[in-house]
Amino acid sequence: MQNFKLLKSIVERQNRLRAVRGGDEGQTVFEYLGIIVIIVLIIGAIVGSGLAAAIANAITQALADITAN
Repeated sequence: MQNFKLLKSIVERQNRLRAVRGGDEGQTVFEYLGIIVIIVLIIGAIVGSGLAAAIANAITQALADITAN
């Protein structure tokens, strides 16, 4: 009987904590998914616009300048 009272107390405490937090524990998964989608869209835009080649050329040139000195 004492175990039942302890379990009931734990469940009630968890319910109070959920009410205080607003019950949004699972929201972070969707936030991470949204960030990943935005990053993929940005990378796709860079590759699709030809800007990726310009960035690669600039990095290659910078590395060549560093190694030449």
